[in-house]
Amino acid sequence: MNDQAVDDSYARGSWEDPDHARKYIDAVATLGLWQSERLLIDRYVPQGGAILDIGCGAGRTTFGLYEAGYRRVTGCDLSAAMIAEARRIAAERGHPIRFDVGDAVAMPYDDASFHGALFSAQGFMCIPGRERRLQALREVRRVLRPGGHFVFTTHDRASPRFLEFWREERARWDRGEQDSRLLDFGDRLIPDAGILTYIHIPAHDEVARMVADAGFVLVEDKLRSELALESEVIRNFSAECRMWVVRRPEERA
Repeated sequence: MNDQAVDDSYARGSWEDPDHARKYIDAVATLGLWQSERLLIDRYVPQGGAILDIGCGAGRTTFGLYEAGYRRVTGCDLSAAMIAEARRIAAERGHPIRFDVGDAVAMPYDDASFHGALFSAQGFMCIPGRERRLQALREVRRVLRPGGHFVFTTHDRASPRFLEFWREERARWDRGEQDSRLLDFGDRLIPDAGILTYIHIPAHDEVARMVADAGFVLVEDKLRSELALESEVIRNFSAECRMWVVRRPEERA
């Protein structure tokens, strides 16, 4: 068993794997935007506004937004392999979309550059460590304009399906018998396209506290199924999740 502790290099390596990348390259053609994603972007981001698609992978959401009329969209991802594929697809489709390699905790953009931002498909929770996730939220706040909205998704530790698992996992952590590669309670290493992939499964109040600590205002959070009935293809690609909308406050005079 690979005993490498989870860190940013571990996370980057799993997303650079060709088999892992293929799943998300295929998703560009087969999935497109979720109905719930489109609903929240339409509700909170002006169509003429500049949007940052963080953790864009091969561009599923980026292309979906562009083709829905959000022409000022920029994609950013930690994985150089994913960005190379996104640029290839953009060239094939004739879409003049900017795609950048960049880490969500230190993004290559000026302050207040975007009217809105998106971090889809639980990508935000693939950032190892609470402090790095908090830093990523602060970075999103930095690059958003005052009043700008950020839409992101997480899994939900309170899911009734997994309550017994989390009770047992809590007991393992209390005994010091947890997987030594993990950083925090709620961390998991889960096979995705055959690749062992890091993700943190948070409690609701954990996310709400981070949102406040980063200087955002919580606007709404709902389970995806409360917003839209997604297709079976999408539900097979991504399990139920919680969708969050937060806002950078307006500057005080």
